Amino acid sequence: MSDCLELTSTPEGSWDAVMKTIGQAHSMLHVKGIVRIQSDIRVGSRTDKTESFENKVIAVENILKSDSA
Repeated sequence: MSDCLELTSTPEGSWDAVMKTIGQAHSMLHVKGIVRIQSDIRVGSRTDKTESFENKVIAVENILKSDSA
C-alpha cells in the first residue's frame, strides 16, 4: 500500500523557469528516497491580458464580498 498526497500549485513565470522548478521538486523528492513521482500539468498562456494569479484571487475575493453583502 502506498501513501498518496495531492497538492495543487499555480506557478507563474517563463516556461523554462517553471519546468526547472518542477524538475527540482522531483529531484528533491527522489533524493529523499521517493522512487516514483507523477506530476500532472495543465498549461495555459494568453497574450491578450497581463493578469497575475494574485489579480485573479483579488477578483474572486471581491465577488465573494459582494455576494455576502
